Amino acid sequence: MKGKGYRKILSLVLVGIISSGFIACSKTEQASGKKDKVKITYPTYRVGAHASAAAEKEIIDEFNKKYGDEIEVVVEELPSDQAYVEKMKVLAASKQLPDIVEGKNGIIDLAIKNGQAVDLLSTVNGDEAYKAEIGEEAIKANMRDGKLYSIANARQLIGYFYNKEMFKKAGINPAKTWDEFMSNNQKLKDSGVAPLALMTGENAWTSNLILGSIIGTDGESGNKFMNTMKPADYSNPSVIKGLTMMQKMLKEYTTKDAIGAMYANAANNFSQEKAAIIANGPWMTPDFSDKDKSKEGLADRVGVALYPEDGIVSQYEIGYMVCTSDKAKSDAAMKFLKFKTGAYAQKVMLEKAGALPLTDKVEMSEDYKKKNPLIVDLIKLSSEAKHKYSNLDNTANPTVMDVFAKLYPDLALGNITPEKMAEKMTEAAAKSK
Repeated sequence: MKGKGYRKILSLVLVGIISSGFIACSKTEQASGKKDKVKITYPTYRVGAHASAAAEKEIIDEFNKKYGDEIEVVVEELPSDQAYVEKMKVLAASKQLPDIVEGKNGIIDLAIKNGQAVDLLSTVNGDEAYKAEIGEEAIKANMRDGKLYSIANARQLIGYFYNKEMFKKAGINPAKTWDEFMSNNQKLKDSGVAPLALMTGENAWTSNLILGSIIGTDGESGNKFMNTMKPADYSNPSVIKGLTMMQKMLKEYTTKDAIGAMYANAANNFSQEKAAIIANGPWMTPDFSDKDKSKEGLADRVGVALYPEDGIVSQYEIGYMVCTSDKAKSDAAMKFLKFKTGAYAQKVMLEKAGALPLTDKVEMSEDYKKKNPLIVDLIKLSSEAKHKYSNLDNTANPTVMDVFAKLYPDLALGNITPEKMAEKMTEAAAKSK
């Protein structure tokens, strides 16, 4: 009995010592201020061969250096813009969007509709230094019913790039009117090259920039239409004019693979000098000097122009949203969003991805200007533009953007008329309600 009692007392003493150790250890951790890292999820398509991949990596790496002790950014890499959009739309349908989401291609509308998108206005207003870095214009551009659900990280000025040697061979200059643009296409074709790097897959990006520019430069009514968010009716003369011209371009003035082509196909056709013109933004300019993407010396052979009638796409990107109601995650996500859209990230995006900063607080160095004459030229041209407008990705309902991949091939093959395509776009707009 004595032995059993002794062992029982000894066990209790040992338990007490171990427990004291745990308590002391816990108190030490509390005293040191250590906390578990907050994990936030962030999907991105800016990877691999994407024009912004290097900038994206640098920004995330720098954030990890600064906040890595308290925040862990779980990055999911998706192979393309389209893969990103498709997955985010599926997740939005089940209210399972990641903590930080880019609102492009109608994703923001779905996030607002499902209640996941967080209003960021009070947070932005509470940080004057950060607010100055993104600027009032960028904030105003993304306001919806008095709320701010997303913050841009770049300003978009989009004209079109052209191959100067191909233009010289065809005996043409950048067109001042749309009739001249179509005439130039014919002259390029006659000289033995495909005039346009178009695409009908994904969001028909390069094709829709031209379509939107035809509409946006078609007088006051067309310009108003291309600056109207979520239009309900596409059956108007400006849209039908644009679709009529696009039908001819898809039939006669583009590459053989344009029907069904993705962005990568269109970009490659221009970079490998298989097409003379591509409608695209300044983020593409680093590709022209990249020997893995473009023919050697291409950068010296590329010029940039306004669209006919002195038109330019001028807008702010939809940008990034916070899509979590968890307080700790929301705070961490907001730190990441501020870093991703602030002055430092804007500078990285400018220098490594050709994305224009939101305000003049991020200045171009003389060395940068010397190395990036196309961007300098584009900014200068933008000051001369008479017509400024958004693109269809920004203005149209996501249900409209979804139908281009089917409607454009039908239009090119003559299975539908421009008028019928406009009707179907109107029907698609109604489905978003």
